[in-house]
Formats: sequence, C-alpha cells, structure tokens
Amino acid sequence: MTQILTLAQITDQPVGGKAAGLAELTHHGLNVPPAFVILNAKPDEFPDDLDAHYDAIGGGKVAVRSSAIGEDGEDSSFAGQYETILNVEGYEALRKAIVDCVQSLDSDAATAYKTEQADLGDVEMCVVVQRMVDARAAGVLFTADPVTGRHDRLIIDAVEGLGEALVSGEVTPDHYELDIDNQLVRSELTGGTSILDQSAIEALAKGARDAASSMTPLLDMEWAIDQSGELFWLQAR
Repeated sequence: MTQILTLAQITDQPVGGKAAGLAELTHHGLNVPPAFVILNAKPDEFPDDLDAHYDAIGGGKVAVRSSAIGEDGEDSSFAGQYETILNVEGYEALRKAIVDCVQSLDSDAATAYKTEQADLGDVEMCVVVQRMVDARAAGVLFTADPVTGRHDRLIIDAVEGLGEALVSGEVTPDHYELDIDNQLVRSELTGGTSILDQSAIEALAKGARDAASSMTPLLDMEWAIDQSGELFWLQAR
C-alpha cells in the first residue's frame, strides 16, 4: 500500500537507504530540510494526502529522490542508477517526478545491474520529497579519507551552488582535510578565494562528528549552505 511518512515518523520501517539516513540525522538533531517519504511508490497510484504533505513542507521547489529498498547492501550498490529530480515545483510536476523515480527501477542500467547481481530480490521503490535548499555552497563530506582509508582525517569537498555538479564530476571542488581535532591540515582551492570560511568548516566538522558518534564512525554525507549561511544536511550513508 502506498503511504506517506514524515522523517520524524520513521523508526524501523523499510524506507530505503536515503530516507533512513535522513531520518537518523533528524532524530539526532541535525538540521535537515523538511521532507517526507512515499512508501511503496507506484507510477499510477498517489497517496490521497500527497498535496497536503507537499504544502506542509512549504510547497515551492523540492528535490525528488529515489530511496529504493535494497539499493545499497554490503555487496551491491545502485548509486547513480535511479532518478533524482531537482527544482520540482507544483502538484503536477511533483507527480511526474515521482513517476520518473519509480520507472527508473526498470531503466537499462538498473536492470543490467540486477541481472549481474543474481542474488538480489525484487527492489521496492520509496521516494523522498525534500524542500530544496537555495544553495550558496554545497558538497560532500567523509568522516574517513575515502582514498587512503585514514580514520584520523575528515574530508570536505565544496563547490559553489548546488552539489549535483560535484557528484556528477562536472566541477572540481575545493578540497579540505581536517585532523582528529578538526584542525585544517591541508586545502586545495580551485580559485583565489576559499568557498568555505572557517566558521562553515567548523560547523561541518562538528555536525559530522556528532552524526558519526551516534550513527556509524564511517559516514559519506551531503550538505548545503543556503544564501543566509545556514547549514543543511541532505544525505548520510
């Protein structure tokens, strides 16, 4: 049955990795943009309270992201193979974006991967609808160095504007490395001025350390800072 849960209502329900990560961040008090999750989403069936939930998170522009159950396990990952649609605005556009997310279950790439991973069962699609952040800067953060594996390094990559250009590899980010005491030990800037000031770096490090102490010490997180300087957490896995 298709139904909607807010992030605060998610406890141990199967909602997929993205939704579960956002719910954990919310439960641990980190600043997450308002969002809801459509469970067992269908391309031809929308919950009766969809519009009400959309209005409740502020209406306007939202991000619509897949959160498929079983998409990220110990031996498999569908990262990047399911749809994410940004800047979706209005009731009809929201419905179309949900349909696109659900139908990406059967995309050529996802189907081929499921065929390769013969032990995978059916993958059920949940869909996250989250208020967009008008991002001044965005990026990714790792609580351990993903290249060297060092657990005493916290890595931040930042770009101006939305973080999708970084995730897709279109833009080279500013790169920051912090030690176990959150002191900056290395930075590589793409321009003459750092995208992140010291206060932003400190806020990112503190939020990540708090999340890692409550969730798991090894986290891959996405974040955005809006035009007023407020930090939001968009994903944790």
